[in-house]
Amino acid sequence: MRIIRNERHIRTRNFIGRYVPWVGILTVLIAWFISITNPGTLLAVLIILPIGFIVTVAGGYFADRYAGPLAHHSVLVKALKGLDDQHLLVQYLLPAAHVLVEPGGCTAFVVKTQGGQVIYSPEKGGRWKHIQRGKFWRQFAGQEGIGLPDFEAERQAERLRRWLARRLPDVEVPVRGVVVFVHPNVTLEADESPVPALLGKKLKAWLRGPGKLKPLPDDTRRRLAEVLDSVKP
Repeated sequence: MRIIRNERHIRTRNFIGRYVPWVGILTVLIAWFISITNPGTLLAVLIILPIGFIVTVAGGYFADRYAGPLAHHSVLVKALKGLDDQHLLVQYLLPAAHVLVEPGGCTAFVVKTQGGQVIYSPEKGGRWKHIQRGKFWRQFAGQEGIGLPDFEAERQAERLRRWLARRLPDVEVPVRGVVVFVHPNVTLEADESPVPALLGKKLKAWLRGPGKLKPLPDDTRRRLAEVLDSVKP
């Protein structure tokens, strides 16, 4: 599998994820120290504390996506390792963050790093439930909630469809969204999800089996490759 990615985008956000949370924590500690040593500065402390909290959460958000063992760009590569050179993974260069260009079309991935248990229930329009010990503290530290992964995947896929349609108005390229749960200790119950929702360890087998797309005509693949060449970093 070939890979092209926006390295500058990744480096910048990796730096934020690694160091900004410590800035937020330091800010909170300074506010706490001031409140003890100078009780008359309560107003200043009440201003500094929320700033420190916001900085910590914002940094934690970037850390969850771009730093550590579950950084989205690296863990997705591991899940797809072994695909042949007919597959191209494009990261942070297209309207969807992670796009796998396959012989039969394009797949936009939404990566989720939550551990514990994830359940999709089709009742009442479709709901996602996430059960994990210590979930509150993880979200307090910046980990995003489970949200609506199927909606996220469809939205990214639609953005990619529109982008391709502007550049290839007379060519139809199949585009789909897929949700990938990459935490090693996650259990997933989402067979009824409106978009494919898979464990990272099962993703490659799905792409080669039930999720394999019918190959596009050679001319369509050539024109798609030409469009993608224009977005290389």
